[in-house]
Amino acid sequence: MKKIAFVVLSAIAGNAFAQNQEEVFRYTLTQTQGSVRSLGAGGAWGAVGADLGGAAINPAGLGFYKRNEVMGSMAITSTFNKASYNGNEASDTRTNFNIPNFGAAFHADLGYTGSSASAITFAFGMNRLANFQNNEQYNGIGKNTTVGDHLAKLANGLDSNAFLSSERDNDLIAQAWRLSMIYNDNSPKTYGSWQSISGDTNYTMRQSEQISNRGRINEWYASSGLNIGNTLYLGASLVVQGVRFTQDKTYREVLKESSLPDNQYNGSSINQFSETRGSGVGGKFGAIIRPIDAFRLGISYHTPVRMNLNKQYQIVTKATYDGFTYTQDAGRMDEYNYQIITPGRLTASAAIVLGKFMVISTDIERVDFSLGKLNDKEGLADFSFSNDAMKTTYGTATNIRTGLEVAAGFSRIRLGYASLGSPYQEQVVSKKDGQRHLISGGFGWVLDDSYFFDFAVQGLIGKNFITSYDGMPSSASNESLTLNFMFGTGVRF
Repeated sequence: MKKIAFVVLSAIAGNAFAQNQEEVFRYTLTQTQGSVRSLGAGGAWGAVGADLGGAAINPAGLGFYKRNEVMGSMAITSTFNKASYNGNEASDTRTNFNIPNFGAAFHADLGYTGSSASAITFAFGMNRLANFQNNEQYNGIGKNTTVGDHLAKLANGLDSNAFLSSERDNDLIAQAWRLSMIYNDNSPKTYGSWQSISGDTNYTMRQSEQISNRGRINEWYASSGLNIGNTLYLGASLVVQGVRFTQDKTYREVLKESSLPDNQYNGSSINQFSETRGSGVGGKFGAIIRPIDAFRLGISYHTPVRMNLNKQYQIVTKATYDGFTYTQDAGRMDEYNYQIITPGRLTASAAIVLGKFMVISTDIERVDFSLGKLNDKEGLADFSFSNDAMKTTYGTATNIRTGLEVAAGFSRIRLGYASLGSPYQEQVVSKKDGQRHLISGGFGWVLDDSYFFDFAVQGLIGKNFITSYDGMPSSASNESLTLNFMFGTGVRF
């Protein structure tokens, strides 16, 4: 089965600015969001109400507020990765401090009764949708495979005379040609790798890659929730998402064995650095109905977000022949502007709220990743292939979140579980390999019915496949565990 990377597709492209469907996927695959209270219960808080975390899923929940609230949180996130490639294992970790969310809700009693609007609540704040802090690496022996074969395929049909232009200094294909990793002795537009043209038919390479990701997606919101007769609740949010993503990855291959006794090629390394920044605007709409005091049903829709992004990039390629290393480095950062449209989200929620004693809640969320899209803003690229690949690579993911909160006096105990469905087509990645699992738990304390303190722990387990270049016979299988330790506090007045 063909393996496409989950979360990270480390494919070496001819240009670092070359966007593909993975760009849209990266900024669509957000993490479970909310307050520390809701995150301790698996993020399943869409129909509970009176919580800024739940309002991130369904803004209609703001209508349940009866007082004002100010809250905030902080977290320590640790990610553990273990990759296996052709029988060899390599591990890496990353720990960072971050701010999951903060916000404020302001309640106003309208004084109406019956079917009229009786209260309205306005809320403002920030939620962290994704945390890109992550380190991954793999290494192992590959037989009869070299990155040069991939680069030669990318170069086929191109005129090598253009590779000498200074405009191509930050172009990986041009750099590889200048270093003789690929060349075209037989035809001006037909290329081969050093290994293939030299006639090396039986060789092994020690292959490795180190990937360092940094950044986040923050969502700033202005929301309102309307209470109509304590039965129907309506809400809407205007959201602005801010993206910052930095990736520094280095692929290396070292020739270990060769069928040619005088093979001059010893190996190469390719470093690709990029930094992406941008923002986009979207909306959220929701409704919750409470037919009886203890039962609530909700539905919400998050619109697609149109993001304008700027990517700065740099490529440095090195090749070693007979013990001497040669380098191609543009010595500059180039940039490219483009646009992505992330797909919308539809969530149905249900909750049983037994006074202040117990809450049982469930959210079912559907996201069709195939609806994502790339747009060119500078007339330099044709994204039709990538947009078609969105439809053949990705599918509809169903995320199911369940949560429980039990109160005893001023204490709260919370448990949660989420099954995050595979976003891939079954023929690309199996549902089992594409699925992630989240387990959470937490505690809370409420003092004088005004001050609250919450602690939560989340564990997210998943798998991804690192494919360094197209044509690589096998992918590195990476198992990941992300632990979030979160503390939150706030006051109601």
